[in-house]
Amino acid sequence: MSIVTIIKEFWRFTLNNLWRILLGALVCSLISIGGRYAIHHFLYRETDEAYRHLSQVYQQEPASFQMIVTMEDGSIFTTATIFDEYFSTPEMVKKVEAQTGVKFAQWLEDEKALEMFKTNEFRGGLAGVRDQSSNVITLRFLVSDKSEDNLKIAKAYCDLVEEESLPFLGTNKVTVIQEPAQGEMIATDLVEEVPTEKTLTPYQSRNAKGNIVYGVLGFILGAMASFAILFLGRFFNKKIAYAFEYSWDLMDQHYIYDRHQSPGVLQGLIQSPHQLKRWVLAQTSNGVQTAELVSEVLPESTQLYHDLSQAQPEQILDEMVILIYANLTDKEWLKQQMALARLSARRLKIIQII
Repeated sequence: MSIVTIIKEFWRFTLNNLWRILLGALVCSLISIGGRYAIHHFLYRETDEAYRHLSQVYQQEPASFQMIVTMEDGSIFTTATIFDEYFSTPEMVKKVEAQTGVKFAQWLEDEKALEMFKTNEFRGGLAGVRDQSSNVITLRFLVSDKSEDNLKIAKAYCDLVEEESLPFLGTNKVTVIQEPAQGEMIATDLVEEVPTEKTLTPYQSRNAKGNIVYGVLGFILGAMASFAILFLGRFFNKKIAYAFEYSWDLMDQHYIYDRHQSPGVLQGLIQSPHQLKRWVLAQTSNGVQTAELVSEVLPESTQLYHDLSQAQPEQILDEMVILIYANLTDKEWLKQQMALARLSARRLKIIQII
């Protein structure tokens, strides 16, 4: 049997079982996505809750106010980050919550849960941003899940600033030049330090990409597993359907005949070369005389048997032809016939009819 024949049989097996393979792949893909979601939800439920709440907070309208801080010598105080660092401490958050009656400390916990710590590149929902050209400091508040509450919080912090009782101010003087108001006071498309509704997009896309990766991986593994199960299942079936289900010798001649082809093709496979004396073996199974399917293409000189053990001895015999009918011929029958055929040391030709 040639490598080409083996490949063709595997390809035929794949096409015949394609819907089963795809169904198994789809089921495995869904299980992979569902399993990942369940495990991720169990392991990262706190992070998921933080993401959901913070995404709601970042979709609100912020509130802001602007100020200038003048030092004793008349120069401008330029460190804006010290304000949001101090205002974001748990003690200050609790103090403002008590003054306003607005609970917003969850925003701080959510940013920590998502590892959105304050850096030079990101200042969080409560951010102090300095305009480098004017040294105006803008304090922006996007910390509550209600826009009107952001304004209440901004007013409370503005009152604290105007009291000039902050421990790090010293003799520095604060002048509020823009009272607290809802809306943006800075160009968020030019300033990357403050969060917007798009800030959490990487977290969402990362989760979506993870589902896609697991889905594709599950689909591929499911297809491979389905193919392997169906392939192994053929070896437990009593009937022969594909050439890889039985053993063969590389010296044997092996042919595949499709029923859609002309009967003359089968006749040529059986009788070639014409000058040889041969026997043809075909099993009778399920009450169907498989020999009748080829009776029209066999010459009178060719003997047809259903079992080699019942054949009459012949002194002149050059070749034995075994006909295998897909899904009709029994594996045990073929095993017995090939064992007997090889004892005769005659050339063996196997023709599988599909």
